[in-house]
Amino acid sequence: MTTPVRSLSVRARVAWAAGLAAALVVLLVAALTAINMVGNEYQQRDRRVEAVAEALGGNGNPITRGRGYVATVRLDGTVLQSTPVRLPPAAEGLTTEVVDGVTYRVRTRALGRPEGALLSVGIPQPPIQAVVGRLAPRLAVAGVLAVVLAALLGWLFAGRAVRPLRQLITQTRTLTADGLHMPPRVRGAAEAEELAEAITDMWSRMNSAQERTWTALDSARGFAASAAHELRTPLTAMRTDLDIVRTHPLSKPQLDEIVGDLIRTQRRVESTVTALGQLAAGELMRPEDRIRFDVTELFDRVAQECSRTHPAVHITVRGDLPVTMTGWPDGIRLASDNLLRNAITHGGATEIELSAVPVETPGRRPALALRVDDNGVGLPVDERQRVLHRFERGSAARAAGSGLGLALVSQQAALHGGDVVLSDSRLGGLCVTLTVDGS
Repeated sequence: MTTPVRSLSVRARVAWAAGLAAALVVLLVAALTAINMVGNEYQQRDRRVEAVAEALGGNGNPITRGRGYVATVRLDGTVLQSTPVRLPPAAEGLTTEVVDGVTYRVRTRALGRPEGALLSVGIPQPPIQAVVGRLAPRLAVAGVLAVVLAALLGWLFAGRAVRPLRQLITQTRTLTADGLHMPPRVRGAAEAEELAEAITDMWSRMNSAQERTWTALDSARGFAASAAHELRTPLTAMRTDLDIVRTHPLSKPQLDEIVGDLIRTQRRVESTVTALGQLAAGELMRPEDRIRFDVTELFDRVAQECSRTHPAVHITVRGDLPVTMTGWPDGIRLASDNLLRNAITHGGATEIELSAVPVETPGRRPALALRVDDNGVGLPVDERQRVLHRFERGSAARAAGSGLGLALVSQQAALHGGDVVLSDSRLGGLCVTLTVDGS
C-alpha cells in the first residue's frame, strides 16, 4: 500500500506564492527599466546628434575626423565633402540609417554655404541588447535577492499567521468523546477564529446528539426494566388462566369467568405498555420542537373528544379568551387526556372542569396554572404525593390501572418548567394543578 503524498502546508504555499510574486515583480520592474533605459539612450543620441549637426553647420569647415561621428555634405545629389563613412541621401530631420552593417542616428540640415547644400551627421547607435546588457547583471542579482527575501519573509509571516491553526489542530486532537473538554477559543487570524467557532458548534451539536442518544438508551433500558417489572404479574396470571383452560374441563360459567379475567388482564398489559411508551417518548422531547400554542383551544378539543366517548360525563372549559404558552402541545394533550381518564375511570367523576389561567409569581417568570377539577371520590391527602411516582395508585381507585397516569402528568409538568399539585376541588373531588412556564 502506497503512502499518500502530503500536500504542501499553508506556510510553504505562502512562501512559494511570495517568491513567485517577487519574481513577477522583478521581471516587470526589469522590463520597465529596460524600456526606460532604451528610451533615455535614444533621447540622448538624438540630442547629441542635434548638437553635433548644429556645431558642424555653424562653422566654415564642417567635416572633421576623430570625434565619434560621420558626416556627409551634398549639393543637388553631389557629395561635396564626407568622412570615410558616407551617409546616404536623406531629407531634413532625424532618420535612422544603416551603413556597412552599422546603425546610425542621422540628422540632416541645410547649410548656408554653399546655398542649397545639405549636411548629414550620424552617430553610431548601439543595439538594444548592448544597452540592456549593461543592466542585466545588476537586475539578475537584485531579482534573485528579492525572490529569496520575499520567500523568507513569506515563510516567517505565514508562520505567525498559521500559528492559531496549529494551536487549533493540537487542541482538536486532544478532544475526548465524553464531551467534557470543549475546544477553547482561538485568537489570531479571522479564518482561524471562524474555524474554531465552527468546530465548537459542531462539537456542541455532537454532544447534544450524544446526550439524546444516551437519553434514548436510558429510556429504553428504563422501559424494558419497568415493563419487565410491571408485566410479570399480569402475564403470569394470564398463563395460569390459559393452563387451566388447556388442562381442566370447565363449565361455561367457569370459562366465561376465566375469559373475562384474560380480557381484563390484557387491557391492563396494553395500558401499561402504552403508558410506558408515553413516558419514554416524553423523555426524548427536544427543545427545538417547542412551539407557541393556545391552551384553551387544546382543552376544547380534549373535552369534545372525551365527551364523545363518555357522554354521561359533563366536561366544561372555563374561559373564552386565548391563553398561549410555549411548549410541546402533544405533551400537554397527553397530560390532559390522562387527567380526564383518571377522573372518570378511577375517581368516578360525572362533572369535570378544565381551565388555564395566568399566575403571577413574584421574582419569577410568568406562569400558567392548568387545572382539572372533578366531583369524583378524590384522593386522601397522605397519598397525593406518592401517586405522582411510577406504578403508584390511590387506595380509592375504582378500577385497575398501571399506576403511570399521574407519573405522566408529573413528567410533562417538569418538562414544561413547572410542577404538579393535588388538592381538594371546589366541585367536591380532586383538583390537579399543573403550573408551567407561561413565557
